Amino acid sequence: MLENPLDYELSLSDGWYRLSRNSVDCRFSAPATIRGVAKLYTISCDDSLLYVGVAKQPMAARLSYGFKANGIGGYHGYKWKFLETNLKLSIWTAKLNGVYASLYVMETIEAEVAFTCRQLSGKWPTHQHEIHFSPSEQWHRKAAARIYNHAVDKMR
Repeated sequence: MLENPLDYELSLSDGWYRLSRNSVDCRFSAPATIRGVAKLYTISCDDSLLYVGVAKQPMAARLSYGFKANGIGGYHGYKWKFLETNLKLSIWTAKLNGVYASLYVMETIEAEVAFTCRQLSGKWPTHQHEIHFSPSEQWHRKAAARIYNHAVDKMR
């Protein structure tokens, strides 16, 4: 099932980010670095969820793509990339029968996280691009509640 998250701080400035853990600059660690492993990630600030996304590529590549995008092909990148503040990034993976969960499973949880945000805060994640809803089961919703509650906890 859902594994414990990898938590990072993103310090945003000039349309780019600095990654740290416990205020010490760092790099991503596995499983965030593993290509092909579905990862769900949240971006939050204080007690607000800004964004929830999924990726199969390494997180450094995914973030780079979201920060560099300039509208060519219709994608403008992350809506939150120019906030110039400190954000919390949490990266989640899940295992089913000892195997990393599929992208479809993680997308189902992603949608439930966004919906949980809407139910509990009254608003969708403030910088969300899009969300794809799929039929879910109770365990998807429980995982989403855990992820949402973790995201809106104050920055540590």
